[in-house]
Amino acid sequence: MELILTEEVEDLGEVGEKVEVSDGYGRNYLLPKGLAVEPTVGNKRRYEKIRKEISQKKEERRERAEERADELNGLELVFYRKAQEEHHLYGSVRKKDIVGSIKEETGIDLPPEAVRLDSPIEELGQFGVEIRLYEDIHANIKVNVEEEESTEEEPEEES
Repeated sequence: MELILTEEVEDLGEVGEKVEVSDGYGRNYLLPKGLAVEPTVGNKRRYEKIRKEISQKKEERRERAEERADELNGLELVFYRKAQEEHHLYGSVRKKDIVGSIKEETGIDLPPEAVRLDSPIEELGQFGVEIRLYEDIHANIKVNVEEEESTEEEPEEES
């Protein structure tokens, strides 16, 4: 059975795309849920137009993401945190901290989900962090976590 998708269906296709599916899948699932329509002349024209609009929007988003990637690649962010003797932090560096710092440094507003970080950074050091901007477009930044200077006066050493 040939149908035109009205919505994106995972592992099947995108809006406006003609797909070939089994009769049962089409009649019992796609058509009743409104995920597809019969490929009539009117539907073909309608969804071809929608498909072009979606394609154009995706291309614009891709171009914006590539510009952002160029701007972000190589960016170095520095965070100051109090640390214990073993270099473990009292306060970790989280996705929200990284996104906030990126906004402050570059003006680019990103959702925390864009930051690829398995768990918060909980020790001093330098870390590579990937930022997912759009589908397969990523930027790599460096996050330096340094020890916050204590407020106590330490004696200066003379050389």
